[in-house]
This record gives sequence, C-alpha cells and structure tokens, in this order.
Amino acid sequence: MALTISQQDNTITLEGKLNATTVRNFKMHFGLIQNPFRNLTIDFDKVTEMDESALFTLKEMYKNEALKSNPFFVTGFRSEEIYEDYQFSNIA
Repeated sequence: MALTISQQDNTITLEGKLNATTVRNFKMHFGLIQNPFRNLTIDFDKVTEMDESALFTLKEMYKNEALKSNPFFVTGFRSEEIYEDYQFSNIA
C-alpha cells in the first residue's frame, strides 16, 4: 500500500507505508502546507511500516522546523517510536 496523506485543518493523517519510496512525497506535501499552519500535528496511527530513512527524514524535518520556532507534533501508536528517535537529536 502506498502512502495516503489527508489533511483536516492543522492535522495531517498518514496511512500506509512511510519508507524510502514514499517519504519524498510526504516531505514535499509537508513543505507545501507548513507555512499556513504554525501548530501542525502529524497522525501516524494508520502507518503500517516506517523504515530508518523515514525516521531520519522526520528527524531532519523536525530539526529544521524547530530552528524556525515552528516545531510540529506527532500522534498515534507510532509516535513513541518517533519521539525515542528524536531524543538523540541535537537541535542548535
């Protein structure tokens, strides 16, 4: 299953696989909508697979947005895995 990206207000919901093949499309979509929504939430509840390249990309995206004082939030059952990966990020 490919990655489906839907959005309602300031919440992006991802459904499917977030991996090396699909993370580029997610990153492009995120870049297009990030400016209008300062408090953005990404829901990972329906993500069935997430590989190392996806985690790396998410970490880089988070660092870039945090440096612009525009961090985003993650929710869903995969969020703990993502936050654990963020713990070891140096932002500054």
